Amino acid sequence: MRIITILFSRVWFPADQANKVAKRYIDWLKDNPPDKTIETNVRIGVLSAENGNILAVSMADIVKGKEKEALYNVTKQNVFLAAGIEGLKYKSEVILDFQEAYKILNMTAPEV
Repeated sequence: MRIITILFSRVWFPADQANKVAKRYIDWLKDNPPDKTIETNVRIGVLSAENGNILAVSMADIVKGKEKEALYNVTKQNVFLAAGIEGLKYKSEVILDFQEAYKILNMTAPEV
């Protein structure tokens, strides 16, 4: 079984700021290309959220032992995106594989 740890990130912003957010993301990528020694993008999606906001969701597979670096990088990216964009909010989390979560508890995960 392959153990996977996911970086799950959400960014909410007003719909009227979508073009500005998209341009800032392109600018971020020009100076900060993805580092596949830390994480590999799995999926990026965009959907409408409550109150007429836009929600961008991303998932990346974190390389074993690189959780701290992945969180640091996504936080830097989100702070960059938020600069000058009123109403932008973000949240990033590390999602542990079921097996890994049980190891933290010094337990063996049940077969499911």
